[in-house]
Amino acid sequence: MTTIRQSIVAAKYHKKLTIIYTLFFALLLFAFTLLSQLVLTQSIALRYILGKWDQIKNALPQVESTLNEQLVDSNDFVMTLYQKLFVLLIIGSIMIFFLLSTYAAHVRKEEINSMYYIGITKGQILKHLLLELLIPVVVGFSSILLLLVLFHSQFVSESITINRKFVDKYFDQPTLVFTQTEELSDLTNHKKGKALSESKPNNAILPYNRISLFEVNSAETSFRQTFSDFLLNMLILSLSAIIGALIGFYSHVTLLSYRRNLPA
Repeated sequence: MTTIRQSIVAAKYHKKLTIIYTLFFALLLFAFTLLSQLVLTQSIALRYILGKWDQIKNALPQVESTLNEQLVDSNDFVMTLYQKLFVLLIIGSIMIFFLLSTYAAHVRKEEINSMYYIGITKGQILKHLLLELLIPVVVGFSSILLLLVLFHSQFVSESITINRKFVDKYFDQPTLVFTQTEELSDLTNHKKGKALSESKPNNAILPYNRISLFEVNSAETSFRQTFSDFLLNMLILSLSAIIGALIGFYSHVTLLSYRRNLPA
């Protein structure tokens, strides 16, 4: 408890470094949360559109379309893109906290040398420096959580808009064309009159048009789902921050220790 208290006091003393850590942690946590929400939005959108398409096929069983294949291919491409962005975000987080920790250790090199001078071991110094990240993590976590609570519906709406832009870039809606099946073509060529009029697809009432087919209802995205992803992203980012900070602090503290042991 004493070590934690000392680390908190040190974090308060180095306010500038603490604020920098807090800002980067909060921004990265928001980026992780947004990316997870985009993945969730895309999965819900695909389920909605395929459900609507099933209703259209029930209304017009005589027509064919490659919409299913287009939707699946588009979904696979977008999901793969999101997964790559998620991996890059993890790597970027490690690099950012590595650089921040290297900078922080450089700024505090006199303080670290003083710790060596009074007999504090390298392991204890690293523990002390890592515990100072507690305030940025708590403040960053609380800030983003508060924003999610207050603006969850707007957050979900924006994620739908962003996801739609991604999908529109890789999915060409004008290729949504209905064609007659061979069975309907034969029926059209050989039957006239009443039988022909009853078999025409135009007589069916379509539940959706070209625009409403691609509209997505966000009601399925509950705050519980968003919060669950938020907690998972918090753990991933915290682990990434610890890894990056540990590497940064360790390399600099080890360098200072090596220089102290050099002969005069």
